[in-house]
Amino acid sequence: MERDCKTKKVDQVIPQIGLTIPKYSVNKQMPSIAKGVDIRSLKPQELFRIACWRVCPDFQVDDPSLLNEIFLYLINRSSVFDSMKGLWLCGNIGTGKSTMLKICREFQMLYSKANGCSGGFLITSASKVVTEYSMQGIQGINRYVSSDKPISVAFDELGREPIPGKYFGTEMNVMQFIFQMRYEQRTDAKTYVSTNMLKGAIPEVYGRYIADRVKEMFNIIELNGESRRL
Repeated sequence: MERDCKTKKVDQVIPQIGLTIPKYSVNKQMPSIAKGVDIRSLKPQELFRIACWRVCPDFQVDDPSLLNEIFLYLINRSSVFDSMKGLWLCGNIGTGKSTMLKICREFQMLYSKANGCSGGFLITSASKVVTEYSMQGIQGINRYVSSDKPISVAFDELGREPIPGKYFGTEMNVMQFIFQMRYEQRTDAKTYVSTNMLKGAIPEVYGRYIADRVKEMFNIIELNGESRRL
C-alpha cells in the first residue's frame, strides 16, 4: 500500500501561515467543515489545512517553508513561485508528489467555493492519456489540447507512459504533442506534472523544444528524500 505522505505533522507547519483552527466534523478520519459553519468565513489557511487532511489524514512534511510557499502560490501571493505558471513536481519515488497535486486540487476547489465560483483541475496519469490516444486517436486526447475550452490538467507519473503511443498505423509521442499544444494555451489554462524523471532527461524523452518550454510553463519543484511508500 502507498503511504505517500511526508514527515512532519501538518499541525506543526500550517501555523507559520497564521492558521486559526475552525470547528470540524470528523467522519472516518475525513475532516469536513462542521454543519452551520459558513465556508466563506474560513481563512485560506484553514481551507488549506482541511485540504491536507482530506487528501492524506496523516499528512506530514519534511520542508515546512516549501509547503507554505506552495500555499502562497495557490493564493497568488508567493514571492518564489510564479502563480501564472503550473507546477512541475519531480523527485524520487514515494516523496509525496502525487499527494501534493491532490492537495492543490482540493484546496483550489474549497477556495473557489468560498469565493462563489468553481475551481480545481483534472488529474490523470500520463499512461492513461496514451491509452486514450491508442483507443481513439486524436479525438481521445482532444480535451487536453482543445483551444475552444482550455482546461487545467495535472499529468501524474509523467515519463512512465509508453512511447510512442500507437493508433492503428500512426505512432506519436503523445505527451510531447500535448505539451506543445498546451504551451500555446498556457495563459488560459495551467498544466501540472508529477514525475520521477531527472530534469536532464526531458530533452531526450520529449525533445529540446519541450525542454525549453518547460521553463516557461512551470515552476519546477524538487521533492526528494526517503520513500514514504509501505
